[in-house]
Amino acid sequence: MGLDASNIPELMYDIAEPRASAMVESLRAFGYNMQTAISDLIDNSISAGAKNVWLSFCWDGANSHVSIRDDGHGMTESQLIDAMRPGSQSPMMDRDPDDLGRFGLGLKTASFSQCRRLTVASRSENQEVTTRRWDLDYVNQVDEWRLLRSPAEGSAEKLNDLGSMIHGTIVLWECLDRVVGDAKTNDQKAQADFLETVKVVQNHLAMVFHRFLEKRDCLKIWIERHPVKPWNPFLPDAQVTQLLPVEHLSFKGEIVMVQPILPHHSKINPDSYNKAAGVNGWNAQQGFYVYRNERLLVAGNWLNLGYYNDEHCKLARIQVDLPNSMDSDWNIDIKKSRARPPVSLKTDLR
Repeated sequence: MGLDASNIPELMYDIAEPRASAMVESLRAFGYNMQTAISDLIDNSISAGAKNVWLSFCWDGANSHVSIRDDGHGMTESQLIDAMRPGSQSPMMDRDPDDLGRFGLGLKTASFSQCRRLTVASRSENQEVTTRRWDLDYVNQVDEWRLLRSPAEGSAEKLNDLGSMIHGTIVLWECLDRVVGDAKTNDQKAQADFLETVKVVQNHLAMVFHRFLEKRDCLKIWIERHPVKPWNPFLPDAQVTQLLPVEHLSFKGEIVMVQPILPHHSKINPDSYNKAAGVNGWNAQQGFYVYRNERLLVAGNWLNLGYYNDEHCKLARIQVDLPNSMDSDWNIDIKKSRARPPVSLKTDLR
């Protein structure tokens, strides 16, 4: 039987709230990099019904900033406050089948992993723009979960694009200590590293969201006004791609769909072959590709099934499609970049 909280008198417990100054720094340590952090925010944009997501990377040394803007349905003031709350939903809650979130932490942990100042401005239809800001240095000073109601001094103009939109949201990252540190504006090496990170982000988004980008009128992602083109690891348009039969694996009354797809390199031109190798090359990108709600979670991994990357298996790519109701069973992590199949499915997957 579960514990009946109403039967425990006040004298038998203490309230042990986490210290804000300590907890907020711990929330930075979930292991995101720039590309996985931005992917997490785009998940929110998709869940909000966005058709366009615009990314902007502005270099200015230690004052550099990144913004992610979408044309989704936006949030009211109360919805924004709730979205900015760490742990805004339980991973055990029932969710919409198309929901790409899980823990209610993504916006905060993804952003804190890259910056010390997170500002979100949002506008729902027929409503004024509403803004909230987490400033980690301020939280450390006051040691309270004080969510500020305005952008930082000099930052309001970075949110101006929202004013001309009927609805949408802008996420602004400033004080990018994990990305640029205290680099000077004229530090060419630091600037080159920053621009290289933008390329890495573009390649990652092209892969993770390729199913959305491939669909007409579904989603467009723009980086500095240039569209991100999808990268599909399975070469669906190549006539030589070998589609093996789809297997339907039953688990707890639901279906996991598995399909091996093997494009043979000897029958495609060198340019197509090189492009299909992906950012890490054929050997590194072999194995299972795990999708949840059309979003790629794992790109090339043998999922601890006893197989290892091998030259002879470099063409083997197997797509696995999961519903979001299996997140816990597949040990989907907060970053949505790791999955481990339940024991009962391992034999079938092998």
